[in-house]
Amino acid sequence: MAGRKLEFNRKQALEKAMELFWAKGYNAVGLSELLQQMGIQRQSLYNTFGCKHALFLEAVQHYGQTVVCQIKSQLNQPGSPLENLRCVLRKIAEDASCPQYRGCFVANAMMELAPHDPEVATVVRGLAKQIEQAIAQTITRAIAADELSTEVDPQKVASFLYHVILGFNVRGKICPSQDCVDDILKTVWSVLE
Repeated sequence: MAGRKLEFNRKQALEKAMELFWAKGYNAVGLSELLQQMGIQRQSLYNTFGCKHALFLEAVQHYGQTVVCQIKSQLNQPGSPLENLRCVLRKIAEDASCPQYRGCFVANAMMELAPHDPEVATVVRGLAKQIEQAIAQTITRAIAADELSTEVDPQKVASFLYHVILGFNVRGKICPSQDCVDDILKTVWSVLE
């Protein structure tokens, strides 16, 4: 006997949940609010996603993979690997200086839940590793293109740049400032010389 057909669009429901979790965090979202946002019934949530926590994990993973794909695509554009990396960092910095900035959903989950939730910690660590690796590969290409010194350690610089990105995300949520972002970028550019 075939399973009952979903009466809602799973991906749309997931994205609506993601938007709510992203705006408010995991702990501030009640089940009733979540169901209303998603436009589904309680049993549909349980049958489709398992529970609120499982839905949150899937939402973080969905958001994270989307961001990872976007960053990789930008880093792998034709032309200068170093300029591609600078463009990615500039865009993240610009976003973080906007007054209504809500941060990166993955970074938000990292701060809210990862310290005491091993499943969230595993998901966000995996996503962070993918971004760091993409940055390290870009730095390696920049070295091969004689845009950076062969003395540059791609892994160490990638880790540094990922932590700068995390800093933009936190700073942008609490005190968005173009001047502050510009100062940080000046330091980053000095590392990428």
